[in-house]
Amino acid sequence: MAKKLGKDGIRLCTRYGARGIHIPVMLLVSLSLNILALSIPFLEISMIGKGKIIYDLPRSTWLMWTEGLYVIAILILSFSIIFPILKLAGMFIVWFGPKTLARQERIHGLVRNLGKWSFMDIFVVSLLLALTNKQAFIHSKPMIGVYSFIAAIVLSMITSELLHRKLRHVAREIGVAHEPEDPDRLACPLLSFKWYGWLIGTLLIGSLITLTAAVAITFLQIHQFLLSSNAYSILRSIESLLQQKQYVVGISMVVFLIVFPFLRVMGTIVHWYSASPEWKSIRRIQWLDLVARWSMLDVFGLALILVLTEGQRMVRTDVRMGLYCLIGAIALTVLLPMLATRLDPTHRRLLR
Repeated sequence: MAKKLGKDGIRLCTRYGARGIHIPVMLLVSLSLNILALSIPFLEISMIGKGKIIYDLPRSTWLMWTEGLYVIAILILSFSIIFPILKLAGMFIVWFGPKTLARQERIHGLVRNLGKWSFMDIFVVSLLLALTNKQAFIHSKPMIGVYSFIAAIVLSMITSELLHRKLRHVAREIGVAHEPEDPDRLACPLLSFKWYGWLIGTLLIGSLITLTAAVAITFLQIHQFLLSSNAYSILRSIESLLQQKQYVVGISMVVFLIVFPFLRVMGTIVHWYSASPEWKSIRRIQWLDLVARWSMLDVFGLALILVLTEGQRMVRTDVRMGLYCLIGAIALTVLLPMLATRLDPTHRRLLR
């Protein structure tokens, strides 16, 4: 029986009508939270001899610039101020603008995978909070703008995922989505290749060890006169935040730096070693792609490297072994799963 195809050339807002009203509502709420985060206090820094200074997000970017942290300032301006607005604008355009699915997917694809990079400013703030915890001469604490910004980012990422699901539904509806020719055919990525299939499988197992080391081993230690020489790992930073009762920032680090990275690696290992029917492999790859968009170890790594290289003017620190573990974990737990899923023949057919 021939498959009944839907009709392309219809705007998403028209196609879904009242059933999709939650998409523009969520976009408007996220936009309001973004604008609020730009205009209210974001960070408070207290230093001996300089008193208490309260910064909003644009001013905190200016603080980085005036302190000579030019790269950090530019990246925060790009990913935390400009890009969130552009991403929301892009999703508004996808919902109300182009009629064809191809154009809708093209616009959404430009912003969907970059949403997590807006969290870089939050990770910079979390590092500052950890470094200044229990210090007599310098102290910092987040203001309400931090929580508004976190809510805006998370809400926009959730909306992006919902929009992505609707685009996939439209693709199936109009008959352009890929359907496996033999959905029950068994395949195991580990055995689909020669020696490098086993090499990737071995490296995936090793990535669990590297990720554990990156989370637990110290990556920096304060080395400055009059400041306590505390040492920090991801776990120690989270502990420090929770001690300060910064639960939102601390839990965000747990979820995005521990839970999702481990889910991504373990899910990729299961996928790589399993002999599964093609329909199940497709669902697993789609799930891994979703997890990858919420796994932020690479975002945190960039924030940490920038603080270590350009943040010496504020708090001088020494590099510890954990930094190299973190770099290795990013290579193995970010790049390797991405390579593994894209080498999989099922993924290549999924992209056709």
